[in-house]
Order: sequence, then structure tokens, then C-alpha cells
Amino acid sequence: MDRRRRPLTSPNTCPSRWSPGDHVVYRQLWSGGVWAAIPATIVEDSSDLVSLYIAPGTKFSGPICTREEHLHVAASGAWKLKLYEWAGQHHLWATVPGEACSIWTIWSAPDWTHLGWKVNPETPLKRTPLGFDTTDHVLDAVIDANLSSWQLKDEDELAVAIELGLLTVSQGERINREARRVAGECVSSRRRQLQAWAAWRPPASWKLPVLQPDWEAA
Repeated sequence: MDRRRRPLTSPNTCPSRWSPGDHVVYRQLWSGGVWAAIPATIVEDSSDLVSLYIAPGTKFSGPICTREEHLHVAASGAWKLKLYEWAGQHHLWATVPGEACSIWTIWSAPDWTHLGWKVNPETPLKRTPLGFDTTDHVLDAVIDANLSSWQLKDEDELAVAIELGLLTVSQGERINREARRVAGECVSSRRRQLQAWAAWRPPASWKLPVLQPDWEAA
């Protein structure tokens, strides 16, 4: 089914805050269409931080394409989605409201071996009746688990996104600067915060979230 061409609706109002343990839908958009819809559990939702837990085994909706094809498919403006299973890793995604990036803490599953962090440039989170919307900005900065170093990732894909018109040259330059700035802070002034995230674990009582039937609603 072509999700890009299906109009989004607004059946409900947005909650001012979610509570820890609430289930939400985190949606990634391109050109106003839903590119992926991922069920997540709220860890924190405050004026200082929004953090979400993505659990292995979670069923989520994503585009039918290969990694090599995905930017060309996004630029086409039309794509089909299907259900996938989130496998192999635990993720904790943390974002300061209003900032144009999130920091992902990543562990292997099922043993919770800490693999490091990822700075993920994106549009600031938009609160919806279902959870949060954003648009991923392709480039990443990967931070070692010991906080000793970081490196940019997918610079080639950022160049392709600019070539295809998904992003402008000026946007690409800003995204690159933001990724570098945040990664630099992570290995210097924010080390304690990142170490606290790496020590986090979900309560044993938390259940696996499921994709809500109205996940396409705005």
C-alpha cells in the first residue's frame, strides 16, 4: 500500500506530557509522508529531555527497499511500507526538546553489552497525539563505548540526499556542524550524562509496545 499518498488526519489533541512506561509511536517522515513508524516506551518526557526505549522484538512499519535504495525511494515521493521486527539491539533515544539531534545509547541484545552512542541529526521532535514525529538527517556521528573518540558516518549518503534534493547544501553544512558539535560535547562536557544513560535498564514490568492501529493519524 502506498502510504505516501494517503492523507494524514488529526483525530485527537496532543497530550502535554507522557508518563514513564507509556507507549507511543515515533514516526520518521519524508516530504510529509510516514517513512517509518516505531512503537516505543517513554523513559522521560520533561521540559529538559525526551527519552524513548526501543526494545528488541518490537514490530514496526518501514519502507520496502534496500539500504542502497532508500534515499532514491524517499526522493521519489511514493513508497510502500511493511512490518519488520526490531532485532539485535536495545536503543535509548534521548533528545533535548527543540534541539535538532538526538543521542542514541545502544546495547547488544540480549546480553546488554554496551556498544556506544550515536549522534543522530534530525528535525526537532514534533509532539503528536500518538507520540513524536521527526525527519532523520542522514548523517551520524558514532561515539566509542569508552568515550575516547568519535567519527562521522554516512557522509556519502548526506551528499546523495543533497544531490537528490532531499536536503539543501546549506542544510547539509548545518547538519555536519551540529553532528560535530554534539559529538565533541559528548566526549568532553557530557561524559557523565552519557555514562548514566549507558547504566540505564528498563523496569522488568515493562511490556513490549505494539503499533497502534491509528499510527498514520497526524
